[in-house]
Amino acid sequence: MRLLFIGDIFGRPGRTIVRRLLPQLKTELRPTLVVANAENATHGTGMTRSAFEELSAAGVDIFTGGNHTLGKPEILELMQEHPSVLCPGNIGPAVRHHGSVIWQTPEGPIAVVNVMGQYCMNGTDNPFRYMEEVLRDPEIAAVRVKVVDVHAEATAEKAAMLHLLDGRVSAVLGTHTHVPTADARITAAGTAFITDVGMTGVRSSIIGLDPEVMMRRFETGIMYAPRVAEGDATLMAVVVDIDASTGNSMAITLLQRES
Repeated sequence: MRLLFIGDIFGRPGRTIVRRLLPQLKTELRPTLVVANAENATHGTGMTRSAFEELSAAGVDIFTGGNHTLGKPEILELMQEHPSVLCPGNIGPAVRHHGSVIWQTPEGPIAVVNVMGQYCMNGTDNPFRYMEEVLRDPEIAAVRVKVVDVHAEATAEKAAMLHLLDGRVSAVLGTHTHVPTADARITAAGTAFITDVGMTGVRSSIIGLDPEVMMRRFETGIMYAPRVAEGDATLMAVVVDIDASTGNSMAITLLQRES
């Protein structure tokens, strides 16, 4: 199996480059499944129905989220209508059953789980206990290939999640900080890991936001309304090759493409 996991899609520039490049990438890489973190897909906060439809038409199969997922009220309807739209299941009871999905592919089922860290995140249940709860689910336990999006601020928390899940899932992929890390690897137990996949958006920005506005905030302390940066975007992703018979990952490669 081959997984293409796209890092945090940020605003219209992020959606545009996915729409332009993903069909070509699917032809080139032939992924079994395409997963994208889309918590910033609409104006940098949340995902609207139109953004979901746009990215689905481009070829994204499953959408993961994070601390901004609930930024657009219609996301609750989207999650009810489409099992492919996930939200970190440990945010709270109302969305707990939207934290994972088992996706059927021609090469077998893949379980995708979305969890959020606690450090610098408000109102989040313990992510480690949540993951133990998810892995005890009989349906998920029966699936060999399991992929986890860990949406967290602290690198240590993501590393701790790898320690918990090492050899128990196929991949632990970090999102949220919008900066790709240089530590992509396969553990001895066969779990693919990267601290952060990065951001699909305008690279010459401040994590996706207009530098002019953000600098005014930093320099004055006044909370000016953030604005999505405009300009040429970069698609950041990882490609993970997984042995479908064992669930062990064999390779993980960081991918970056410009429009």
